[in-house]
Amino acid sequence: MTLDTAVSESMARLIEDQYDLEITEPPSYVTAAHQRRHRKLVVGTDRGRFLIKTYKRDLVVLDSLRFQHRLSEHLDKNGLPLARILPALNGKRIVEQEDWAIELQEFVAGGPMQMTHKTLATSARALGTFHKVCRDFPCPDRDARKWRFSEVPRDLFGHLYNLAKAEGDHKEMDDACNGIALFLRDAGQELDTHSRNRFETGLIHGDWHGGNLMFDGEELTAVIDLEFAGDGCYLEDLAYALSNLCMRTTTENDRLELRANIILDNYQFSRSLSPWEERALYYAIGVKHIATVSYQSVQMGTGVAGLSASEWMRRLLLQSRWLARRAQKIRWG
Repeated sequence: MTLDTAVSESMARLIEDQYDLEITEPPSYVTAAHQRRHRKLVVGTDRGRFLIKTYKRDLVVLDSLRFQHRLSEHLDKNGLPLARILPALNGKRIVEQEDWAIELQEFVAGGPMQMTHKTLATSARALGTFHKVCRDFPCPDRDARKWRFSEVPRDLFGHLYNLAKAEGDHKEMDDACNGIALFLRDAGQELDTHSRNRFETGLIHGDWHGGNLMFDGEELTAVIDLEFAGDGCYLEDLAYALSNLCMRTTTENDRLELRANIILDNYQFSRSLSPWEERALYYAIGVKHIATVSYQSVQMGTGVAGLSASEWMRRLLLQSRWLARRAQKIRWG
């Protein structure tokens, strides 16, 4: 995607006028970034490079953005690396035009997280710190007991199952589906409304995965994308982190065990899990993991993360069995 010359020049003039910066590199789209919810551009100036993010000038959107700015400032003060927002000449961090608005964000060196022992430990400590320092931080109203991952939507999982059957052995896929369904039945019992009322709630990130953790080598340079931050169960963030960073790329028991232990040990430097959270954790991970793969199968068809639907069904069966064993070990000792 290329930026129209007239738009680029107009954006450059706006930045020079509103921020008193001298443009050294015209605005251009960040090619590796998603451009779904808002446009992301990079611009070079006499004070370094900045990320330009554009938004619809909508009251709800801009109120959410102002909350993200307050949260970002709070996290920065408490030692978590963030991409700082540059205030305009009028002191505001959002520049509003007729029907759109922009923010200028410090351009952070690095890329998405690569999986190593150190980065896993760092990401887990960062999440624990996030939950600890934001425990009493005012956040947007939403149902704190709304558990987004208590069950996998049947239509999404059914789509993945049908794709898998179309690729190969029906009996094998039926057996895999039944095995996964048994895990999800047990998960539903552990994550019912009564159980969820026992989980601790507070401000969560809402989208904690490797793509939202910027690393320069093994050094965490920024936690990004606070768009989904709000009131929720801490277990929700932790389950998402383990789903993405522990489960996504392996079915090997030893590797799953090692990754899970690294994340949980380092997360609990800042916040210990309650007995209820420990008991429910592995079911929550599984529900989130299966739901994510099923959703992406609808978005992408076959080829989610380089694997076919039948390969994912085999992988999900093995992973759900490992999760069930971990959950039962905590429950029964």
